Amino acid sequence: MSEFQGINPAQIEKLREAGIENSDDMMRVWADQPNRTALLQKTGIALEHFTDLASMSRLARVKNVGPTYVGVLLAAGIDGPKSLFEYTPVSLVKRLGEVATEKNLTSPVPTLEQVSLWYADQKPVVAGK
Repeated sequence: MSEFQGINPAQIEKLREAGIENSDDMMRVWADQPNRTALLQKTGIALEHFTDLASMSRLARVKNVGPTYVGVLLAAGIDGPKSLFEYTPVSLVKRLGEVATEKNLTSPVPTLEQVSLWYADQKPVVAGK
């Protein structure tokens, strides 16, 4: 998770101290509401930041996405595979480009070729957005 852009290294350290080493650990805790609440209290990380970390972890688990593009995806309001695959590759690249421009993002925007790889083994939830 330390590869995610825009994440405070102190938060990553607090998560490691609490036993959260990677995206799989984050998703396991996120799925368990009592553990999630306990982790928030133990680390002092705000729910908003914890939610962003969980979203980044979900997105990074999509084949070929990795940590590089999760920032621009979140900025576009895409917080997981379900919302990601509501787009077609073409509409997603267009949306990400618009968001990067509107918000003056410095994080990289994937190309159509890169985004198409994300869809290679996936079935879109709702095609055509």
